[in-house]
Amino acid sequence: MIKLLRLEAVNLRYSIDDTEDLSTRRGGGYMLLQAVRDVQAKFKNRLDPISTGASIGLFEVKDSSMNLEQEVNNYLLKEYPHATFVVNMAEHDDFKHAVEASVAKNRWQQMQTLSFSSCWGQSDKVCGTDEFRPATSKDEHKGTPISLSVAMRRKDGRDLRQSFYHTELGTSDSVNLPEFTDETETLSKFGNRQEFSAIPPNLNGKMAVFYADGNSFGLHQRGCADVPALVKWDTDLKGKRRKLLKDLLDWLDTQPLARNADGKLRFETLLWGGDEMRFLLPAWLGLAFVKKFFELTRDWTYNDEKLTHATGLVFAKHSAPISQLQSLVDKLADHGKESDKSQNTLSWIVLETFDHAGDNMKDFWQRNGIQADGWKKLLLNEEKITLLLDSIAPVKAKLPRSAMVRVLRSMAANKVADEFSLLRRGYQSTDAAMEPQERENFAVLWKSLCDMEWDSSPEMIPAEHAIAWTIIIELWDYLLPATAVQILKKEVTQ
Repeated sequence: MIKLLRLEAVNLRYSIDDTEDLSTRRGGGYMLLQAVRDVQAKFKNRLDPISTGASIGLFEVKDSSMNLEQEVNNYLLKEYPHATFVVNMAEHDDFKHAVEASVAKNRWQQMQTLSFSSCWGQSDKVCGTDEFRPATSKDEHKGTPISLSVAMRRKDGRDLRQSFYHTELGTSDSVNLPEFTDETETLSKFGNRQEFSAIPPNLNGKMAVFYADGNSFGLHQRGCADVPALVKWDTDLKGKRRKLLKDLLDWLDTQPLARNADGKLRFETLLWGGDEMRFLLPAWLGLAFVKKFFELTRDWTYNDEKLTHATGLVFAKHSAPISQLQSLVDKLADHGKESDKSQNTLSWIVLETFDHAGDNMKDFWQRNGIQADGWKKLLLNEEKITLLLDSIAPVKAKLPRSAMVRVLRSMAANKVADEFSLLRRGYQSTDAAMEPQERENFAVLWKSLCDMEWDSSPEMIPAEHAIAWTIIIELWDYLLPATAVQILKKEVTQ
């Protein structure tokens, strides 16, 4: 007989996603991550960990105490009163059936309990941060009224911003960790550093939200037939993720423009656990970061099966509502899951104003003349991102952007036939701006983006060209020009 205990943090809407304050959201997320670890440590003589993710813990029960389930539940209520957890034990002769029974009991308990913690306190004022709970205290920095939940999560968020990386990476790999920025403004604004003059000025105050979700990782987990198999999978995945986080931080540490004037690293981990991760970083590092992520995870395998990620990337102003950006970037990753799980994929969007995308996301790219499955047609992989970064930067200053934009706008407005002569000259001027090797590189990029040959003097303009033009034009500002790339290389080697 196999006896399991499963705990899960539920109703995250009221413990993470109820505020736009970054420290409070961070504190909520880290709180749930730490809760599972604390249960593991507190009950180490009675529970053996099998799989522990961001907010879920699955343990094998080592004693037969009927009070264990209630003891764990009471411990979480005492230590984490501003989150909601479900805790249940299940047993069965078959391991998979025991796991399924524990999940079912968790769901049943969730449906029978409140969606939020009722640990509020009393006050006739409303929290100025979550705009929902009674405000029982004031923020120590701003003096605004805040609730018990926000006060605790915000404090934890500030304290854990640094310690999270030390805990996750371990002592040996976190000795020389830098300090990290605390909010989106310092993460995304240039400051007074001269080297930022080479970056398009409209990127000042812009950030990139990146999300990655493992393709079919859940199938690997559910396919584990016994405890040792699941422990092996969980250990292997955690090891890969830990090394990935270290390598990403090491890479960021080599990027001069990844630090602000105070020397703090412009980087934020919003989600870390299971097969998901979500990060914030400056917009000008967004595409290079994705390329590095793809490079570092390119060779991930388990039991000789390739492990890949579907990812999303949103470029937006630092003042955009983080909860809605988070929802958007998560949805973007789904397009990769629906299209190609054989490799890492990126679905992306550039938001000049937050409501730019509107509600009809399905038909969003029709505005650029891409009629069907626009998100899937614009998916990027490691090869395409590499070609974009390597091919556009050297010629960016030469290319006639206005002519290129005119072609795309004409295609979107279905005016190609009326303006063909003018548009053809746009192709010719684009081609003429490049040297022979640059032209060859651009042709390779073009073929990769829309699966058509580059023609400098086309007799017709196929609809598929809108795909290549859209990717190049929309991401134009986020493809750093050669001058900025040279500054980065120069500073790194000094």
